[in-house]
Amino acid sequence: MDDNPLERILGPVVRLVALLGGYAILAVAVFVSLEVVLRRTVGVSLQGADEFGGYALAAAAAFGFAYTLMLRGHTRIELVLERLPRRAAGVFDVLAMLAIAGMAVFLFWRGWSVMGESIEFRSLSGTPSQTPLWVPQAVWVAGLGLFAVYSVLAAGHALWLAVTGHPGLHRWYGAKSLEEEIAEEKASVTGRGTGIGGDAP
Repeated sequence: MDDNPLERILGPVVRLVALLGGYAILAVAVFVSLEVVLRRTVGVSLQGADEFGGYALAAAAAFGFAYTLMLRGHTRIELVLERLPRRAAGVFDVLAMLAIAGMAVFLFWRGWSVMGESIEFRSLSGTPSQTPLWVPQAVWVAGLGLFAVYSVLAAGHALWLAVTGHPGLHRWYGAKSLEEEIAEEKASVTGRGTGIGGDAP
């Protein structure tokens, strides 16, 4: 397990909601497949497959943002960073975390405003279900809120590590090196092989 204290504290929650988001997308895939089969075979439509699929996708994506950040999965251009001295690269690591935190807070603020307008005007979806829009928006905003909280704490932690000269700054908040990505892929393949049919070769 990573020794990043922020991941140690919030990691279980972030992983859980990301897993639930994955299951939600899987459920939508099953629902849409069933809709297609029923429509082609008996001419029956379940109604709402595309609508509720969109809600689930938006919520799963929002909850996945924090998980992606925790795994350092957001795209970064490390062509220049890997050639910089460690201290200079650390400055860019902190700036990257601050930029992500600022964007996350902005997304949460705008999402909250959209949900507030839906509640104020009692907005309904323009579909036969007439879903109150604030309901799926509340789940979406909760995901953005988790992303905002995690990113702000991560940015603050990264800044503190930079000020104190802690060696964990790049390891926890820097871009992944090619060696790290190769090691992760090898571990992933080994894990899949072990889970399917015993020990991997």
